[in-house]
Amino acid sequence: MPMPRLIQICASQNDLFGLAGDGTVFQYNFNSNAWAQLGQDWGDQAEGPRAESRSTPKAASAKPSSKR
Repeated sequence: MPMPRLIQICASQNDLFGLAGDGTVFQYNFNSNAWAQLGQDWGDQAEGPRAESRSTPKAASAKPSSKR
């Protein structure tokens, strides 16, 4: 199976990740000079809500103080 085209690449000092158009995440292995596909459940281990279900908290409106 050929390597899919990556639409986004993220790099740090020690890691290199790529995101394919279908949502598959790859990590570059510098020892073998090859991309490795990360497991299907790799991102499902987080316990927090998904981005589409999160809501942005509304800022509290500050009332002017009448005390001096």
